[in-house]
Amino acid sequence: MAIATSPARQELDLRRHAIREGVRVVGVARDLGVSATKKAPWERKELGDWLNNRIPEFDIILFWKLDRFIRRISDLHEVIKWCEKFGKNLISLNDTLDLSSPMAQAMVTFVAAVAEIEAANTKTRVSSHWEYTKQQDQWRIGKPSYGYKTGRVGGKLRLVQDPKQARAVRYMYHAAMRGVPANRIAKVLDRAKVATYSNGKWNNQQILRTLRNPAVKGIRTEGGTKAATYKSTPVLDKKGQEIRVTDQPILTDEEFENVQAALSLRSKNKRHHEKNRRPTRFLGVMKHQCGRNVNESNSYRTLSTGEVKEYRYLRCPECRRPGFVTPDPEHVYSALSQAVFQALGDFEVIRREYARGDENRRERKRLEESIAYYMSGLEPGGRFDKSGFIREKAEGTLDALMNDLMKIDPDSTKDRWVYESTGMTYSQHWKTGGVEAMEKDLLSAGITFELGKQDDGELLGKLTIPHDVKKRLIKMGNNWS
Repeated sequence: MAIATSPARQELDLRRHAIREGVRVVGVARDLGVSATKKAPWERKELGDWLNNRIPEFDIILFWKLDRFIRRISDLHEVIKWCEKFGKNLISLNDTLDLSSPMAQAMVTFVAAVAEIEAANTKTRVSSHWEYTKQQDQWRIGKPSYGYKTGRVGGKLRLVQDPKQARAVRYMYHAAMRGVPANRIAKVLDRAKVATYSNGKWNNQQILRTLRNPAVKGIRTEGGTKAATYKSTPVLDKKGQEIRVTDQPILTDEEFENVQAALSLRSKNKRHHEKNRRPTRFLGVMKHQCGRNVNESNSYRTLSTGEVKEYRYLRCPECRRPGFVTPDPEHVYSALSQAVFQALGDFEVIRREYARGDENRRERKRLEESIAYYMSGLEPGGRFDKSGFIREKAEGTLDALMNDLMKIDPDSTKDRWVYESTGMTYSQHWKTGGVEAMEKDLLSAGITFELGKQDDGELLGKLTIPHDVKKRLIKMGNNWS
């Protein structure tokens, strides 16, 4: 039987090891709840910050066990290449790790392969257990869908209605049957302080996902986890019948079919609008005076000739004021681009690169040893303590060595970030890269363009640039393939 070790205990063990080895701890990365199988080390929030932005601050990555750090061999190979490039080492408290030789790296790869096999076996066991339990009418594993909770019924663990959540689902059903839009339903539930799946705010996608989930009929479902669709499907038994996991369904089969038809009809009426939608330019940069993002929206009108005419405008979705900015989004985009070009176009594009200090450290050590050698030789009784040519030659060599040592910048002996010019201005960069390049730079730099209208109805746009914008605009190289 395996006994789990808590993160606090793991950290304590690592700190004790660092004290015993005389290693100074400069920081700790805690990515709790993140699977090493699903996310590579450089993709995690805290560890990724150290591996991408704080490389000069440390020499060793110390972890409790290899499978807590990496569970995929491909990720391990990537990390080994990264360690060779930046001169870092990996140390595991409970595994023998050393990257000093190809044979040692092969042993590390073997340990990682065992961890990956173990993770695959765990996944197989979990899948096998789910395949068995999903065929039962009892509720053994998993989180109940919205509207239900677990409870004992006749000695079996089954699903029963959660009174508050079930009442919310019933409200969604009746509102949808009346043709109320999903975003309006979400606002009503928020005002009523009805809890969501994650205790956040309701949105139209959550409403539609709840009403389209067959689980509201009290049957077992699977799927519904992929963000692209969130589509759940019924689980069928060996006879091809749906498996009932509750005697208290929130919606009957007939009600479920009726609400699907109502949602499909509304979706069909919107379909010709959706296919013409395009992403909002400068999303996240353009802000309304209330502080929320400004979106580009479409409206359609059917003319007397039967032609459908499209209108584009900018609005704040939260304030619900269509066209509050202008019916001409292109005018706003042009004004934003012009303001950015004027304010930042002449700035030089700077790129950040990592510089190793190994070569200069070796050169400084060589010069210091050579200087010590000649200085001791010129002392009374030394090998160069002679008159004439030998002493003059030694003194000349000593002067040359000292001059070479003075030329070495102390900072160049350290591993550090180096900021180099690309020989290009942001004006040239944006003309080459287009709107996409400008959007990316403005978002990363935290630059905003606040939009609104004055009392007289005149459009007002205000460009806000952080005081450290030059630092924020620096191009960071990607060190991972």
